[in-house]
Amino acid sequence: MRIEYVNKLTGKTGYKELPPRLNPVRIGHHPDNHLVLESPQIGLEAGVFDNDVGGGEGWRFWNRSGKPIRVDGQVLTRRDEYLPLKRRRVQVELGPYTLTVSLDDSSKDDSSTLTAMEDKSVNLVRSVHQQLLDLHATDTGDKADWVKDSYVHALETEIEEIASQSGEIPDPGKVTAIADFLAGVGVRSALLNRLIATSGLRTENFKDQSEVETWRRLRTNQPEMEKELQGLVVRLEAGLGLEGLDDLTAQMGVVRNGFWRLWQDLMGGKSAPNPLTRRYLALRRLKEEIKDFYFGFGPLEELLDDPTINEIMVVDANTIFIEKNGVLENSGRRFLTDPLITINKIVARARRQISEAQPLADARMPDGSRVNAVMPALALKGPCLTIRRFPRQRITMRDLVDRFKSLTPAADRFLEAAVINRRNIIVAGGTGTGKTTLLNALAGYIPDKERVVTIEDTAELQIPKPHVVILQGRKANTEGGGEVSIRDLVKNSLRMRPDRIVVGECRGGEAIDMLQAMNTGHDGSMTTLHANTPGGVIERLEVLVQQNADSVLPVEAIHRQIVSAVDLIVQLGVVTTRETKEIPPAPGESEPRTVTQIRKRKVVREIAEVVGIDEGGVVISSLFKREGEAGEMEPTGSLPTFLDSLIEMGLVKDPVALLGEESAV
Repeated sequence: MRIEYVNKLTGKTGYKELPPRLNPVRIGHHPDNHLVLESPQIGLEAGVFDNDVGGGEGWRFWNRSGKPIRVDGQVLTRRDEYLPLKRRRVQVELGPYTLTVSLDDSSKDDSSTLTAMEDKSVNLVRSVHQQLLDLHATDTGDKADWVKDSYVHALETEIEEIASQSGEIPDPGKVTAIADFLAGVGVRSALLNRLIATSGLRTENFKDQSEVETWRRLRTNQPEMEKELQGLVVRLEAGLGLEGLDDLTAQMGVVRNGFWRLWQDLMGGKSAPNPLTRRYLALRRLKEEIKDFYFGFGPLEELLDDPTINEIMVVDANTIFIEKNGVLENSGRRFLTDPLITINKIVARARRQISEAQPLADARMPDGSRVNAVMPALALKGPCLTIRRFPRQRITMRDLVDRFKSLTPAADRFLEAAVINRRNIIVAGGTGTGKTTLLNALAGYIPDKERVVTIEDTAELQIPKPHVVILQGRKANTEGGGEVSIRDLVKNSLRMRPDRIVVGECRGGEAIDMLQAMNTGHDGSMTTLHANTPGGVIERLEVLVQQNADSVLPVEAIHRQIVSAVDLIVQLGVVTTRETKEIPPAPGESEPRTVTQIRKRKVVREIAEVVGIDEGGVVISSLFKREGEAGEMEPTGSLPTFLDSLIEMGLVKDPVALLGEESAV
């Protein structure tokens, strides 16, 4: 809302730009009003604009003083008399003042108004970014100079000049709605960064963090303004009640749901920052976003900094989804340019290639995150990017038991005994069920004195052992040569004197060699496999062996290999739950809103033993099983055939312990 005013007695004129979601808007002589009119003829609260979106009347003007007020030619004479406003531009006469009010679109609710401001801010950032590209189109200097103080300072100055010329962030002393919105985005980012920093969970996306600090540091900062920014962050943190929350995920959820409501109240109150500060904050945010594109990964930068995000999914230039705590949501972030520019940066850092000749790429970021990229014409909506995040703090089996409730203590004790007893284990599940995480955690039970060789397409495993050899496959080069497959690495690992072989995932011919390794003295090896049930694991291994064998093998021979090689199958799955929660009412609303979220939790569904062969094929015995979506994992009563070996090694004192009644390991 924009209010222009003139005092007919003094000739004084002015205007007030109010936040787009502010509702109601109070006008009067008292300094707590959103628009303060200094005249003894004006009541403490003379009038109020409010937006009755839910009731359907839209914008209305209320007489709060009882003195005559003329609104678009109609006179309101009684206190609490109101007039529905049919036009977007309204003239109000009260006392010596004449107001010309430009109303926000009343057909839009708060969320759509916020989306509109996001659209405008993105267009502004894109416009400034494009003008910068045009200015520097002929630059041929050394790219190493780009992060020097002089270059970055000049870039920030150019951003400020272009933004001022656009009229959206005008000269000091004036404030626009888009400037207030950008300032809010910047303050919100500073608040989230403060929460992440104090949590101790910050993730680093570059091997050389000094590189990031070099280009992220603001060269045109003003110390007094930076102090005001920190003061705003502290005030908002207190206003949101974040001090009483220890969990970072909960804190960030409160910020996500309540920040904009609190920010708009702050902007509309008497304690709002002055126009000079608001302009500084808006320009500061504009510089941050554009420098992220110049030197970093663009809109992915802040998402990669957020340790509560598990997955980042780029659908197209204007749509980036994230997964937080098992819930998918639109991040609201967008690309200023073709996402392929950012994708090429990520892939190049991992020394991989993506092009029309090689339209698919798998890579690993320096923080361990797994990247998959697909470019047109395979991806019809444009370049597609998926980043699977891995936590900075390694997840252990204790975390899976205590924090995530993925399995029971009894099941954990049994798996620990099985790993130490050198049982060959396959971790199975669908996409995104936590196979790599569990494999990593299980590997923590491997004794320190053993030599472990890990083999992966893209290195993701982080086994905290002193003697670990990490092998990574290599794709073919542009000429089609130089490929080193997982199968090649598995064969080679047999000559490296491994005590155990850990393969990140079996999905091709390496399945044959993995079974061979398990059958030829490399007990205690582990791998993952895509399958939905333990029985599906056997079927999947059959298919992989038959597809990649040099000659046709009878099913019976394959079954004998599987039974001889595989001891345990740990089956993972996802439990889906519906959570309903109340969100505090937005401005202008009297009742809280109820929101239902679909939340997914990764769990161990079953632990089964491969025990033999009969006429029907491979026999599988279930040892622990979870029944239903909400059920707990329970022992089935069946005991493993290698129980005697566990007892002999002192890993199990009593078979009853395997049923969860006593600690045995």
